[in-house]
Amino acid sequence: MQAMHTMHTVLIIDDEARFSASLDYLLKAEGYQVQLANCGEAAFALLQQQTFSVALVDINLPDFSGNLIAARIREEHPGTAIIILTGNATIDNAVESLRQGVYDYLRKPCAPERLLRTVARSIQHKQLTRDLHNSEKRFRQLAQATWEGIIIYDQGELLQTNPQLCKMFGYTETELLGKQIFDVLLDRNTIRAMDYPADPETIGPFEARGVKKDGSAFPVEFRVKHIDYQGRQVQVAAIRDVTDSEIALKQKVTLMEKLADAQRMESLGLMASSVAHDLNNIMAGIITYPELLLMDLGEDFKYREELMMVREAGKRAAAVVNDLLTVARGATCKKEVQDVNALISGYLNSVEFKEICQRYPEVKVASYLEGKLQNISCSVMHLSKSIMNLVNNAAEAIQTKGQITLSTKNVRLTAPHQGYETIDPGEYVMISVEDDGPGISPLDIQQIFSPFYSKKVMGRSGTGLGLAVVWNTVHDHGGFIDVVSGNGGGSMFALYFPVNKFGACKPALQSPIINQYQGNGERVLVVDDQKSQREIASRLLARLGYQPLTVTSGEEAVEYVKKTPVDLVILDMLMDPGINGCETYEQILRHVPGQKAIITSGYSNADDINRAMDLGISQFVKKPYSLHELAQALKMEINPPPSPAFSGGSGCGQ
Repeated sequence: MQAMHTMHTVLIIDDEARFSASLDYLLKAEGYQVQLANCGEAAFALLQQQTFSVALVDINLPDFSGNLIAARIREEHPGTAIIILTGNATIDNAVESLRQGVYDYLRKPCAPERLLRTVARSIQHKQLTRDLHNSEKRFRQLAQATWEGIIIYDQGELLQTNPQLCKMFGYTETELLGKQIFDVLLDRNTIRAMDYPADPETIGPFEARGVKKDGSAFPVEFRVKHIDYQGRQVQVAAIRDVTDSEIALKQKVTLMEKLADAQRMESLGLMASSVAHDLNNIMAGIITYPELLLMDLGEDFKYREELMMVREAGKRAAAVVNDLLTVARGATCKKEVQDVNALISGYLNSVEFKEICQRYPEVKVASYLEGKLQNISCSVMHLSKSIMNLVNNAAEAIQTKGQITLSTKNVRLTAPHQGYETIDPGEYVMISVEDDGPGISPLDIQQIFSPFYSKKVMGRSGTGLGLAVVWNTVHDHGGFIDVVSGNGGGSMFALYFPVNKFGACKPALQSPIINQYQGNGERVLVVDDQKSQREIASRLLARLGYQPLTVTSGEEAVEYVKKTPVDLVILDMLMDPGINGCETYEQILRHVPGQKAIITSGYSNADDINRAMDLGISQFVKKPYSLHELAQALKMEINPPPSPAFSGGSGCGQ
């Protein structure tokens, strides 16, 4: 194992001596050579003295920021992989680091196995990049020595050619002799010098568009030299058809862009999952306490409107976190059979839709919903958010006066449909959102679903994640997207969702009336590692008529229920340190079979949700939750309906 790392040297740039020493010990144990620098200047001095395979850079240093150091290393030492280390992960820092070309973005403290794996992968990634560059260099050298067509000409007049060139352009040699090559073979206006070095006796190389006998154009490259021909000085040009190379280059660029996006998404996903739990815990207090105050205060309270504004601001902040998770990790919510027409009708009567109507009073919205629309299996929250995002984008595109049309339709495809993407044959429910705005340019339309591409003004028209959320949601549901935007203006987004013919449509649960969801003094144990979350849950439970009890960890919860019976346990999914919510419930069941419980979390993945369902938990409440959501989940678990089915507040595993 150590022999693999003998030639690799790691530079640790961190002003925390103990942390640097631990990294030094860990990396040397794996066979790496290690150098330490406690500031940017010391790091730059070491970089001038030797070459490093990897630089581990702390984001906060006494003289330079980690991102500035990363930018300089990338420019001056492109062969060095860069990994950012930080104890304070933020979205802005993560995005800026990605822009600087860092390989990965790790949050302190980082597990040794993950750090070593990331270092090894960064070295491998740099080696693959170098190999690709060397391969391309060898390919260019070989291509420069292998020309397909030769012409000899004097002042543009063609004197002689070879069979390869005649075949390339579709002429016979007789047809070409005496003709001006710039009038027949090459489009003079497209000739461009290429940025390749050439020997002093060579003119070029150049790139241009060749013109075949049938009038079709194709890309060519050519070089020119002066030669003696029949007692006079003329020019000889070697021309080759680079159609295949141009196609391959475009494919390569596309693949590299996809690779870069995938790497960014991976880093963004790691960062998002690491901070989402903490952010949603913070949002819980901002949303819940104003809600409790509003219930106690009269309608004429002086600052009632301000409290409502604080609560709504918290909800919007939580929605941004959820969008980020959807883009980075996918929509991992529970899917249920739904009637799309009912969801659209619900949206058209929602507060969000009314806000859009108030913001754009001259934009009219019409709906054309097919009467016998088939059902689909979907996450209500994510599908509703996708419809809202598309309508909002359409209204922003129109700005002043225009119309948006919302439509649904049953679609049956017997062959693949070539649209924005290839849509497989099958039966679909199509949701379309069409506007008569200015349309989307051909350049923009290829990038509109990328989370790293947005024309929104930050702070004025959203985060720019709206269409990325739509893309991830549709594909998480096994669907497809088609986009049509004509030169005459107007755009149409069509979402294709596979039909579900076997499940029965489940009606949407109405918001509970609190009086109907009051408890009767049942003992509810709250298990959460955050003191603020325990306090919030306790206050809500007391308001709902339950007797709240709290513990700080899963281990404490197991010991508590061994000695004291409780009616229900509220488990946080992620707790650090110690066992998580699923593990806690699994151990509780060994001692108290049939113990009722619900899960609540600011972030958890699909595997956690499936595991909890296998254990028998059916109620999930996503943080930050409201009094109504908690009340409904508690009642559904303590007194389930006659035909139990999976449900739960937000219903989301994120």
